[in-house]
Amino acid sequence: MKKINSEFKTANMSEEGQQLSNRDYFGYVEMDDFACYVLSDSLDEDSSTNSAKIVVDSIIRDFTETPSCKKGHLKKMVRQAHKELLRQKKGMHLKATIVMAVTDYQNIWYVYVGNSRYYLIRNARIMDRTIDQSLTNTLTNAGQVSLDQAAKHEERNNLYSFLGERGTPKIQVSPKRKLEDGDVFLLLTRGVWEHCSEEALLQIINDAKEPEEILQHTEDCILKEQETADIDNYTMAVTFAKKIYRSPKKPITLKKVLMVAIPVIVLTAGIGLTLFLRHRSIQIKEQNLVTAIKNGESYLKYDNYPKAVEEYKEAQKLAQSLKRSKESAEAEQYKKLAEQIVLADEALTAKEYQKAQGIYMVAWDLSVQAGNVGKNYIENQLEQAKDYIEVYDLIALGEGKEEYGNLEGAIEAYKAAREKAANLYYNEGKTEALERQAAAEEKLEKAKMEEETKQKEQQEAMAAEAAKQQQEAEAALALENQQKANDQQNAIDLENQGNTLFSQEQYANAITFYQTAQSIYKRLGLVDLAENLNPKIEAAKAGMEAIAKEPEPTPQQQPEIAEKEPDTEYSEAQSIEIQTGQQ
Repeated sequence: MKKINSEFKTANMSEEGQQLSNRDYFGYVEMDDFACYVLSDSLDEDSSTNSAKIVVDSIIRDFTETPSCKKGHLKKMVRQAHKELLRQKKGMHLKATIVMAVTDYQNIWYVYVGNSRYYLIRNARIMDRTIDQSLTNTLTNAGQVSLDQAAKHEERNNLYSFLGERGTPKIQVSPKRKLEDGDVFLLLTRGVWEHCSEEALLQIINDAKEPEEILQHTEDCILKEQETADIDNYTMAVTFAKKIYRSPKKPITLKKVLMVAIPVIVLTAGIGLTLFLRHRSIQIKEQNLVTAIKNGESYLKYDNYPKAVEEYKEAQKLAQSLKRSKESAEAEQYKKLAEQIVLADEALTAKEYQKAQGIYMVAWDLSVQAGNVGKNYIENQLEQAKDYIEVYDLIALGEGKEEYGNLEGAIEAYKAAREKAANLYYNEGKTEALERQAAAEEKLEKAKMEEETKQKEQQEAMAAEAAKQQQEAEAALALENQQKANDQQNAIDLENQGNTLFSQEQYANAITFYQTAQSIYKRLGLVDLAENLNPKIEAAKAGMEAIAKEPEPTPQQQPEIAEKEPDTEYSEAQSIEIQTGQQ
């Protein structure tokens, strides 16, 4: 029973950081002869499904059913978790990283895909660690990004392998490592290593006596940056291997002697055969190395970069086994170049044009270093990515103009984007530009119709106002004409009254009536009628003079004079009435 004769102590923390939910997951199982520790980080944004939990549950379940530390079995469990993600996706592409530590309480192996990490710490030194499968790590190996910049580099989460990807994940399994008492091994997600450096982590482990202390101080280190940095989910598992299992010693027996001697004899007898086979194996490897390099060159020549990666990877493996450093370096150089082109092509296919452009630029630099291999292909792909970016830049320009109400400018930008996409045979961009153009044109047509309707309503309102003013003017003119007609009739009546008074020899009153009527005629512009009254006025004045020249009446005539006095009073009242009528 290995477990009860060893002492392994594990503690873990898992927090959401500054995110809405925690999409990391950790699980472990410690059995009689084996233990398995699994940590995963969800890379997708499906809020209804925790990809990391699917991965961890799948591996723990498989390991519990068939516990083993064999390399093939470990890879099989990871591939099964990968298939589980592919089966469970419902419209969302489920993705996750995985890092796993497996031990038989004497030795340890680690397995990973992505950028979740494993560390084995011994005497305050890092003995083993994973290598992130990211663009940042590729750039670091190429010397383009320094180690101290890697944890904050923008491409640190741009992974070239992960569970749930469309192809086959690149599963990395470590060699067996012998454990010693006091070893510490860690599993952690990027939310930890982005904010807590390896130096700080080593110092924390060196000062801690229990796993919980490491977790507490690591979390403090992470949270120091919460005011200045965006903290993702962070998960960390710490295991103290305080005591390693040791097999009990047994006395030497004949059986053991034979068990040792027989292999020695067999080994000695087979040395000759082994040397021959080894020589033959070296010859075959050399032939395979030459073939792999030639095949890689051919694939590069015909721009088949995925196959070139496979051939140069095989060439590098063969060169390393033959200790051919020159061929190994050459294969590594061309393999990195082909891998970058494959990553860039995948980004271009996924319509991540800005990302593709950046990776092609890295590939271009690698191409120059490799003697311009694939340079024409890279430049053509860069030009294509640039054209696609220009299509969406034009669409974005149109959106901006449309937002500020410049619909004509937006339509022109959409037209330019559509024409650019058509020239590229880029149907998706063409369709999007055409749809936006049609929507903008419809909006513009609606705006024009509304403007025309508004102008028509304004014109109708102006016409109604003009008609109203004309009616009012006509009414005023009619009123004025009626007033003039009334005044003329009054003047005629006054003139007739003057004639009546004249006939009664009341000349003074007649003159008053004639002059009043004459004044009205002049005011009405009836000059002829006004002048016709002058002779009458003169005649009345003459009558007044004739009466004045008559002798004084005799006493017998006094009563007759008295009878005429009321007429004078009537004349005065009539004069007042005439003046009132004038007003």
